[in-house]
Amino acid sequence: MRSWQFWILVVIIASGPWFGVVREPQWKRVTWIPFHGKEDKPRDILVNFLLFVPFGWSFSKSATGRRSVAATIARAAAVSLAVEIPQLFYRLRDPSATDVFMAMCGAGAGSFAAQALDWCHARGAPRGGEAREAGRG
Repeated sequence: MRSWQFWILVVIIASGPWFGVVREPQWKRVTWIPFHGKEDKPRDILVNFLLFVPFGWSFSKSATGRRSVAATIARAAAVSLAVEIPQLFYRLRDPSATDVFMAMCGAGAGSFAAQALDWCHARGAPRGGEAREAGRG
């Protein structure tokens, strides 16, 4: 299992509690506009952001090749929506656009940081003749 796939499992587990199931979706509990819900507390916003930073980092560094920040953000949105939609049927959870938005921001930040670090390492590494010269010294 690639590490970004592991982070999907972590997100699913952290999105509990997975009890208090109801039959009908609770559309009245959905916060459609980010940062306008009563459950949008600074701590929750930060947790959603930080939960997806490692996902973005690992997805960007996956062995299948370099992933763009946009592809990482799109995948984070899909994962976050996959967790938010079932929350329509849980009494103790409130689906929120803020959660999806912050997941996208966190994954984008992780992906950007991974690619920036790779770029810095690539620029700082000796090239061609410089590498040979460094090896002789």
